[in-house]
Amino acid sequence: MSSLKDIIESRETNEKRLSNEAPDFHKGFRDRITLYYKGGALSTKYKYLMAVTAAIATKCKSCMILDANKAIIAGTTKEEVIGVEAIGIEFGGASAYVMVRNNLLTFLDEME
Repeated sequence: MSSLKDIIESRETNEKRLSNEAPDFHKGFRDRITLYYKGGALSTKYKYLMAVTAAIATKCKSCMILDANKAIIAGTTKEEVIGVEAIGIEFGGASAYVMVRNNLLTFLDEME
């Protein structure tokens, strides 16, 4: 299992490469993400909690970890992240449960 630091470093490396090799695509996607997670009727914190739920349901481990980290940075508690995992598992089934069981708590401990 990679550490949180490894996942973040890999993301940053790949973001830089994509920015250099496909700048228009990268900028368009990043601009959209910035807009989507901007506070409004729902705060950034709750949007990242929703992203954690979606990541679990779609079984994207790195998305789950990165979005949980961003949720924590936005003011979410570990307990709130744990609280939304059940919704992702409801939609993602047993394999989503296994992904959460094998990864989420360990990474949340690293975020504290």
